[in-house]
Amino acid sequence: MEKTNKILLNSLKLPDNVNVTTQFQFGMENTNKPIPLNDIDTTVDQYEQFLKERKESSIYRFYGVVKPVISNPLFNKNVKIYLNNQNEISTSTIEGSSIFGKDGWVGYFNDTPEDDSLSLLNNEKESLCEFFPFDPGYDRLRMLDGDGSQNYLMKITYPFETRDIELVQNNSGITLSNGISIVDKFEIELNGRMYTGFITVMNHGLKEGDNIKMLNFIDQTPTNTLNLNTRNYRVFKLGNITNDNKLRTFIIDVNPSDIDFVIGVSTIKRVVNNKPSEYYVRRFKSLTVSGYTDYDIYPAAYGVTYFNDDVAGFNFKTDIDVEGLTDNLGRPLSELYLSIIKNDNDSNPTSINSIYWLNQVSNLPVPFNQRFWTKISAGYNLENNVNVNYNINSYGDVNYINNGATYYENIDESQNKFDGDIVEYNENELSERKLEEVLHRVNTTYREFYNTIDSNFEDKREGYIYKPFSLIQIRDYANYINPLVNLQTIIDNFNITNPLDIEELKKSFQIPDYATEISPNVYKWRDLLDIGNSDSTGSGVDYPFESGAHYIYLDKRFYMQRQDPPCEFILISEDIKLGSSDIGNVEQNKFRELLKESTFLKYTIDIKSISLSSNSDQSSSPENGTLVYNVNIDMNNGEGIGYYQWNGNQWIKAIFTLDSGSANTIDILNYNGVADLNVEVTLAEYIGEYELGKRDIAGSCIDFSILKENDLNDVC
Repeated sequence: MEKTNKILLNSLKLPDNVNVTTQFQFGMENTNKPIPLNDIDTTVDQYEQFLKERKESSIYRFYGVVKPVISNPLFNKNVKIYLNNQNEISTSTIEGSSIFGKDGWVGYFNDTPEDDSLSLLNNEKESLCEFFPFDPGYDRLRMLDGDGSQNYLMKITYPFETRDIELVQNNSGITLSNGISIVDKFEIELNGRMYTGFITVMNHGLKEGDNIKMLNFIDQTPTNTLNLNTRNYRVFKLGNITNDNKLRTFIIDVNPSDIDFVIGVSTIKRVVNNKPSEYYVRRFKSLTVSGYTDYDIYPAAYGVTYFNDDVAGFNFKTDIDVEGLTDNLGRPLSELYLSIIKNDNDSNPTSINSIYWLNQVSNLPVPFNQRFWTKISAGYNLENNVNVNYNINSYGDVNYINNGATYYENIDESQNKFDGDIVEYNENELSERKLEEVLHRVNTTYREFYNTIDSNFEDKREGYIYKPFSLIQIRDYANYINPLVNLQTIIDNFNITNPLDIEELKKSFQIPDYATEISPNVYKWRDLLDIGNSDSTGSGVDYPFESGAHYIYLDKRFYMQRQDPPCEFILISEDIKLGSSDIGNVEQNKFRELLKESTFLKYTIDIKSISLSSNSDQSSSPENGTLVYNVNIDMNNGEGIGYYQWNGNQWIKAIFTLDSGSANTIDILNYNGVADLNVEVTLAEYIGEYELGKRDIAGSCIDFSILKENDLNDVC
């Protein structure tokens, strides 16, 4: 290739010049430094950082709403409390015929502007028709009220330990840890064969086909062929003869004549792969300890339930840190509980109602003379048997009292540890199953000790019950159990004896601290799922994470229920004879008291029926003041069918009232006529499952169509 360019090394072109290489020395300096490749120079993935922070955070913040269903069917007394003209606290009894229900609340409508209990409205009719519940009323039972004193204390709790209890009384030392007690036996014929059924004291958690171990039963076969102590029995069927009560009955394929039980001693345990379950009570511990200042509570926007109870919104101001906390099984927490506890300081102590009721109980022993409510008791919804302990529905039943029944007692909202639910745990499942939820019971002091306050009346020992603990699922365990990890084989093969080396071996196999050691150095466990992750069955949790904390919205319901709603009733008749023959007004006073009874239904007047031809008909030879009931619609100079009284000259139409009126009205309450007035008073007696004293109001399970009901239009 021809070169067309040449390099001229010298500056002059002369004939004798030759090419010379010239060298120069020079230095190069840089005043800037290169950027080092370290962590500052890495790219940060925002989502990965979010996941990292969420996984590492143990801080929780709770907010939400409580939707209550609350009413006052268990009231102290049907009285109206007010200030009289002398500025003294007075009461007037609301007669049974004037007791009304509104949205489940029991009370009265003011029909006379006689006292200061009226909240004056813009027009008099509305003021007279304002509804007032009997005590305890809105100010003591509602989740929200305007007197400045909260009616309940909210806490965040978690299960931290277990305890054992004697669920059925016995002298053999048998407790819940020995299994679920049997309280009854029955026979059932299926497909021409006889089977044996048993009733458990509580929910058994069984299903058809489960295996159970039967402990301390009586083998009545000649040669003990049932082998009760060595074999498991299969649950053949659930339910009783009518196929009801499946949660507490089960049937086995054994002839009823071959087996029997001893109450409180005979128990069962569910068996999974030859491993019997464990049964115990979980106890709960509070993570919030500052009382009412831990949270704000307020009316929720547009928050009213179907029964017109105000929905309460709440926000816990205290952060809940679960770092390092473990549950009753030693596992990282997966459950917290929103706990709602009834308190006693729930009303303005200077209100006339509070002053009146505290005065009524002032002669009771300490501390009852200073309380509107009793201390909280607790138990479970168990079978009705006097040998059963902790049956909260039986609390106050004289038969249980005489038999020495046991309950959780003297619970107060200020406490930080509470007895909770009954659960079953099986090592081959590595999970707890809740069998019975704990219930709190509270009654007013006045009702509980009514007979002590006034010996003329029975105690009213039926109280209110509610579930105090509501689950908050903050984490979830996988539905699968990890394959068994047997470190002992490795330890034996390599002769590892140093404990530190064994710990390192556990870490290398990623065995968590909460893993169950079923034998030396042999482990199994369920994975604790990360927040936002789920397993194949959908187990897992996911909720917002912001500013280093997890935010969980709670939508909870709270039911304040009757302890033992009476579902049966009988009608009781009282015969009263009024008139001048009533010496000392004994019968008249009795009649007045019967009208005040909350169970009063009606009264009828027993008067002879005749057919009067005219208002001057004397065919019956009437005496002055005689009362009759005319059945002749065509009576001359009369007013047709109805009551009439002979005034000595003629029959005058009579109207019976419970008050004074015009000349032709007869005031039954003050009747003292010569002719006797026979009155039949009808009352209801409501009957529950337990003997808890007098019941003022029927349970909702009663058919009210055959009972008298008040029409609000009669008043307003």
